[in-house]
Amino acid sequence: MPELEALTVSAPATSANLGPGFDCLAVALDLGNAVVITRRPGPLEVRVTGEGAGELAEDGSNLVCRALATGLPSLDGLAVECRNRIPLGRGLGSSSAAVCAGLVAANALGGLRWTPDELLARVTALEGHADNAAACIAGGMVAVRPGPRSDAVPVPEDLAFVVVIPEARTSTDAARLALPATVPLADAAVTLAHAVGLTLALGEGRLDDLPGLLGDRLHEPHREAAVPAVDALRGLVGRAGCLGATISGSGPSMLLWCRSDDAGALAAEAERVLARAGAPGRARPSRVSAAGVRARWTGGADLRLARAVG
Repeated sequence: MPELEALTVSAPATSANLGPGFDCLAVALDLGNAVVITRRPGPLEVRVTGEGAGELAEDGSNLVCRALATGLPSLDGLAVECRNRIPLGRGLGSSSAAVCAGLVAANALGGLRWTPDELLARVTALEGHADNAAACIAGGMVAVRPGPRSDAVPVPEDLAFVVVIPEARTSTDAARLALPATVPLADAAVTLAHAVGLTLALGEGRLDDLPGLLGDRLHEPHREAAVPAVDALRGLVGRAGCLGATISGSGPSMLLWCRSDDAGALAAEAERVLARAGAPGRARPSRVSAAGVRARWTGGADLRLARAVG
């Protein structure tokens, strides 16, 4: 019996803000979700495995399906399997990955030919912000500007991270409510200088300069209370190869910056820090994902490979 043709969409986790780049900088990470869609007779079927199994909706209200439905007249005849590896509510772009995957699937299934800029605008309309979405779509590290539009930020090949993922969760909405309506001009100026210096240092491969460039005064001071062991994790900077520590998105995950050769040892040390602080969680070495959201066809008589972006 011939194999059913399936569309598999992969979407990376993302970390936004990156310290001083509030709502402007984000990076795609080598951890991601996959959505597998097959056509067969009957009503929509949805299955969730991995992260969120038994918790996320398994019907048309699932975020992937809601995004799919913005581009397709009907979801009947589709079987959608969400294979999730991105933890929920940890500031790692799980909702952006779901929306991006759904929109790219609609793009491919409907032959819509949305461009990356159009995809970004659509994700932003659903998500409310563009930073995670821009990194998820483009891959690599990006800077987001009005439009929304995104530009690639060059990163050194030996840049790596340790993602510290606590068991505790937070919501983007709650984290937004913690932010003040105004900030002192001096804080804005210092943070802006750090953001500019950070992108220049990365583009020129000056990783040794990162410890002095990752400080933020706009959002991190107001979100620290929701991040387990935040002070202890920041105390790793300058030890175990740690070049900096930033809150991932709205938290409560932390992103520890390092060189690739130091990532394993730093992850082990971060887990010891969590254990000493009595904060359940795990630390995962990670690299920048050069690939953003992608789709490929498998099965059927003809094997097709498509980026399904643009």
